[in-house]
Amino acid sequence: MFRKNKKNLETKKVLQTQHGEVQHGFYAPEFLEYPRGPVWYLIAGLISIGILSFSILARNITLTLAFLFFVAVYWLIHHRQARMIEIKITKNGLDYDEEFFSFGEIKEFWVIYNLPFVADLKIHLKRKLHPIVTIHIFGQDPFVLRQLLSPHVKEIERDEAFVDLLVRALRL
Repeated sequence: MFRKNKKNLETKKVLQTQHGEVQHGFYAPEFLEYPRGPVWYLIAGLISIGILSFSILARNITLTLAFLFFVAVYWLIHHRQARMIEIKITKNGLDYDEEFFSFGEIKEFWVIYNLPFVADLKIHLKRKLHPIVTIHIFGQDPFVLRQLLSPHVKEIERDEAFVDLLVRALRL
């Protein structure tokens, strides 16, 4: 067990030297947890029962199975506590948890900063699968993040996406 931990520490040191000197680091939650009271659960339950009833009455087995699958996945994801992810901006890129994005892999970035509602750093990657990474930056100075990223990556001006607004408003 000790050897495994020692090996992990050595691997981390090698990766840090490969990724460059850390210029800024912080921790961010994996996802935001919204407070939900009994009224929220009552309304969500009634809507779910309504959708399931409609799909069963319409004899639409595909919709029924898809909705049940959606509810199960949502329940599994949101009934666990969000992990704190270590974020490091290095001279060569962005270290996000155990994944590293070099500045060459990052297409553009933007900051959505509207306290107390939202404080997000959005990273648009050049890859096709999961191209946008959202990093919650509550407690961080967005000016510092811009200063560190701007020399390497193009910053664009973009508003919060409608889906993000909807998720926050519905506390999903």
